[in-house]
Amino acid sequence: MNSMMRNLSYLCLSVTLVTGFAATNVACAATAQVDVHKPSSLSSIESYTIFYGTPKPAALEKLSAYDLVVIEPRLWTKEQVDVLKQKGIKVIGYLSVLEQYQDAELLKSATDADYLKVAGARDFRTEWKSWSMDINSNHYRELLMKDYAAHIAEKGLHGVFLDTMGNVDDQIWPADISDRQRDGAVAFVAALRDRYPERTIVQNWGLTELKDRTAPYLDAILWEDFDPQVVNKDRWSQNRMKELTALKREQGLTVLTVEVGLTGKQKTNYLSLNSKLGFIGQVIKKSYDEL
Repeated sequence: MNSMMRNLSYLCLSVTLVTGFAATNVACAATAQVDVHKPSSLSSIESYTIFYGTPKPAALEKLSAYDLVVIEPRLWTKEQVDVLKQKGIKVIGYLSVLEQYQDAELLKSATDADYLKVAGARDFRTEWKSWSMDINSNHYRELLMKDYAAHIAEKGLHGVFLDTMGNVDDQIWPADISDRQRDGAVAFVAALRDRYPERTIVQNWGLTELKDRTAPYLDAILWEDFDPQVVNKDRWSQNRMKELTALKREQGLTVLTVEVGLTGKQKTNYLSLNSKLGFIGQVIKKSYDEL
């Protein structure tokens, strides 16, 4: 990156943090990738899993087999997290960014301005029973930061798993709304990196436009639903694999994938493809709520 672009990038990040993300700043949105300090890389990770269930003793024992685990931290105590950390396991916690489940505790503190409006009405995602949230709302971002502090920082987790980030690339909203949400999501990740520079950040999805803008702040990205029967034939998937491989090589980004229910030859093909690409794959037996 030339010195002019680097200086502009740092200026944009500074403006973002001072003015509440400045998501609509056109100059910031157009900058090249910035150089930021990242915590220790996840490049040494060879295995991981996702578990959103209750941390009973049997679950803690099974989780001890992995290098990295993604948990629902609201169900865990600091002492339970410490059980895994003492075994050298990295632990990161779930945080939904662009949606909140209809019964989420966080919504009790939300204001009307925190909800994303489409055609003047709140956007409810019926399939997931969740509300779309306006990531450009200063108040909502602070609610996310408070949630992070209470359930990730204070419980001593190594970092965060940012879910629902891919909504900005999924064409579920009008283009202008998606663009604003994308700008806000990038700024949120930048601010999170600034506030917690040593902690891990893993992003779920956002595999088209978003990943190229958030990659400088990330340690890893997860490709959920990485079905070899689809990705080996689908041109969109082929392009994303090439792009992620480039980010892995050029920025040290760790690429994780996950699929549910694969067995036999399908599981073998899945693991073989991940190995070939240098990705870290995990097959979940039935659901994220059980091991």
